[in-house]
Amino acid sequence: MVYKSLAILLIFASLSSGRAFAESVLEGKTVVLLGDSNTWIGGDACDRPDGWNFWFAQGMNPGSIRSYARSGATWSHTSATTRNTVEYSEIITDDNVIYNQVVRLIEAVDNGVQDSPDLVMVAAGTNDAWFPHLRPEEFGRTPREALGRDAGELLALPPGKVLSLPEAVRYNLLILQGRFPDARFIVMTPIQSVKISSGMLADVSGIIEEVASSTGVSVIRQDMLCPVDSSREMVNRRLTTDGTHTSKEGARLNASVIIDCVNQIFASSTPAGRDI
Repeated sequence: MVYKSLAILLIFASLSSGRAFAESVLEGKTVVLLGDSNTWIGGDACDRPDGWNFWFAQGMNPGSIRSYARSGATWSHTSATTRNTVEYSEIITDDNVIYNQVVRLIEAVDNGVQDSPDLVMVAAGTNDAWFPHLRPEEFGRTPREALGRDAGELLALPPGKVLSLPEAVRYNLLILQGRFPDARFIVMTPIQSVKISSGMLADVSGIIEEVASSTGVSVIRQDMLCPVDSSREMVNRRLTTDGTHTSKEGARLNASVIIDCVNQIFASSTPAGRDI
């Protein structure tokens, strides 16, 4: 299987010259972001320059863009995770998970306060890699096992029964695809962090990539493509403020890479974003 993110790696060299596209592929489109702190710091309205999403919005000029991201969010769940759209937390908790961002998005669309998205981007995984002791079952199943489960049976489970990282990624993407069948979906693996070993980051990013790609979703490997280098940030903080969260410069440079990748994804994929 050739993963979509590998295709992005292959085409990225042709984009590295900084060639601008004449017209944004997101012009007039509705974009929704889910994720953790590196998206959350850009603000719900994507109006704070500490986050990549501020610069992404400036560069892509979508019709609308909104972030449902929360600091501390994880893909993976615990046995105590429930459907909870009212809790607000900036740290890792049982209910601070991508699933509840998905539910908040669906509720917002159903209530008429959010237009149905043309593009959903999910940027998460940092906290799964940083705090595995708080998600004790996240490596309990392999991607192959998660992908082998019957989709209907998986979707019938409450979130507190979907404990592993690969199952949670598939669970959330299936919910999104089912509710927004005409949207495109892009999953972004976490950027490098001084708090996360290279081995753990590779493991978590690889799981996310394999499951998302096999579920028909495009993947951007931020850990490979984006400019934040944990070994450099360990010595001199420049692209991050604390070794994990982007500085304004880091956010701007990350966004430049993401913009190039999104342009290529739209240029190379079907309307549903399933094939690169």
